[in-house]
Amino acid sequence: MTSPMTLAKDPVCGMEVEIEGAKLTFEYKGTTYYFCSRGCLLDFREDPEKYLDPRYEPSM
Repeated sequence: MTSPMTLAKDPVCGMEVEIEGAKLTFEYKGTTYYFCSRGCLLDFREDPEKYLDPRYEPSM
């Protein structure tokens, strides 16, 4: 029996990303964030606070 997937939400686009085996991650202020693509990762690294602002609405 396999265990259920654990998913995280890409903070840039809102897409769900599987945590196990994820290669596109970035740690910021003690929290690990997961990304669907290199572009989302690079955008987040450039301005993390923009994407962590509660008013920010991810769009694909």
